[in-house]
Amino acid sequence: MLSLTVDEFECQFKILYRPLNLYAMRMLNSVDDSEDIVQQAFVDVWEKSLTGVVIENPKAYLYRAVRNRCLNYLSIIKQELPEEELEGDIPDTSQEEMIERSERDARLWKVIDELPLERRKIFLMCKRDGMRYQEIAAELHISIKTVENQMGKALKTLREMAYRIYLFFFG
Repeated sequence: MLSLTVDEFECQFKILYRPLNLYAMRMLNSVDDSEDIVQQAFVDVWEKSLTGVVIENPKAYLYRAVRNRCLNYLSIIKQELPEEELEGDIPDTSQEEMIERSERDARLWKVIDELPLERRKIFLMCKRDGMRYQEIAAELHISIKTVENQMGKALKTLREMAYRIYLFFFG
């Protein structure tokens, strides 16, 4: 990537922002800190581009930049907090595994985001919030059968996505 145009930068941002956030989240366990680090990494790439610095592989560069920023952040936090307050260390997972998981999770969230609004709402209430079908039905003023149907359709969509990914890699 020689001279990064606004469109190229925007494309990289759209493709990598969510996976990078999920990657940072695995290390930091903080949405806000992860977003700050990822946004700053993108700002750095843009500033480097404006000064003519060549970044041959922006994806690899951004993952490395986010990883380094996370490690720096954790080392600062570790110095500031008593040891008993630390939540834990970085997971014992390889860099490649963390990147693959983050990208897989980003694909999953993309499919969830594309579900029709009410179906997505019901799915997230069930899976993210841990609500039972009866609780969802009561809160949304719909029948339990409607919740069951919407969950079935959401899960079918997610299974189809997983199958397409499987075919792509092992097909």
